[in-house]
Amino acid sequence: MNEGRRPTLLRIIDSDYTIALAILVPVIFWLLYWTLAFLHLVDLKVPLYLVIGLTTAGLLLAAWRCWLISRIFAGGVETRGDVQQIWFYRDRGRMMVTFTWEGQKIQKKSTIPKNDYTETLRKGQEVMLVIDRDQPDRAFLRDLYLRK
Repeated sequence: MNEGRRPTLLRIIDSDYTIALAILVPVIFWLLYWTLAFLHLVDLKVPLYLVIGLTTAGLLLAAWRCWLISRIFAGGVETRGDVQQIWFYRDRGRMMVTFTWEGQKIQKKSTIPKNDYTETLRKGQEVMLVIDRDQPDRAFLRDLYLRK
């Protein structure tokens, strides 16, 4: 059982690729919008609505994902898993972990950031996961989110 330890908001944002994209995509579109505005290349009414919509969607996705991760860490269950595959390209990577929950073997694929912790992970290594007991496919690498 997880003792209710929750990662900080900054650690969640730093560790979760979905949140990073939800924040980065609107930033890129705002930069593009202001570049077009500066150069007077297009009528900016339609792009403004598009950028506002993308920003709203991105912020809602990021907020939901932060809430989900925090909720799972607060009330989830810790279990051991084994790294089956791990690889990196530039600043991010993919990892597949298998674990057993209530007699069922589950494989979880995750996009992970490349950092000091994740670079130490190797195929066959045992890792601790925090999982949602109602939806065990929602599993997060404990030490990625709770590292100091």
